[in-house]
Amino acid sequence: MSKIDKVISNVLVVIEPAEDVQYALQRAIKTHEMLENDVNIHLFISFEMDKLKSGGDNYDFSCDNSWFESLVRPLIEKNITYSAEVFWTENWHRSIMASVKSYNIDMIIMSDYTTEKNQNDLSAEKWTLLRVSECPVLIVHPKAKLHRKTILAAVNMQTDNPRYVELNAKILKMARMMASYYGAEKHIVNAYEDSLEFPDRAKLLHDTGAKQPNVHVQLGNPTAIIATVADDIDADVVIIGTLSRRGILAAMRGNKSEDIIHRLNRDVMVLNSLSS
Repeated sequence: MSKIDKVISNVLVVIEPAEDVQYALQRAIKTHEMLENDVNIHLFISFEMDKLKSGGDNYDFSCDNSWFESLVRPLIEKNITYSAEVFWTENWHRSIMASVKSYNIDMIIMSDYTTEKNQNDLSAEKWTLLRVSECPVLIVHPKAKLHRKTILAAVNMQTDNPRYVELNAKILKMARMMASYYGAEKHIVNAYEDSLEFPDRAKLLHDTGAKQPNVHVQLGNPTAIIATVADDIDADVVIIGTLSRRGILAAMRGNKSEDIIHRLNRDVMVLNSLSS
């Protein structure tokens, strides 16, 4: 059974000690409350070296017992099973992936601390994590609502590329699962840039299981269309896919998925072709 098919049991939450609010932890606690099964939360506590270096001498912080007790207090109060580890590492994303394997993690949740209005501020290490993660990654936006009422899944159903076909299937599975968990309305968006590639709407309805009014098929730039539809329906979370990359390619920037994340001021679930 894949991580997308099964009930989410183990969640890794990225904790950034220098930040005052841990949005990812808030989302994980809400996920625990919404799901019928208990969710085990693993706290990955680490500074990103890129942030430390860019911050110069501005960081003056220590993770003492008082700070840790304050961090885990909400988990203790809600009787949530948790574990924690502290990393000081140059290989931030690799350390996370090692923890994913060690703790049998089903989903990674990390915060997006924005520096400009409606723009994401993801570091190079976070972008790399999205490229190589073998489980879904949820990026939590500070302005996102904790409750899920509307879910938008972005697919590319007109392609016959096997990697995209598989990715579409994973995106739709996740959309069905999240809509079921939260009792949310599911929407599908399928943008296409060539009028000759108009997707088969009947097949789209059949394959996605979405209501006809909730299927948005539009000609134009996929980034702009996905962002516009998300705004129009006030989506609480947008599910997108990206093709995995390894080695030096994983660190390269620039593709449609990255552009979409930059445009959205809401939670984004990222699945890649490695996601099991």
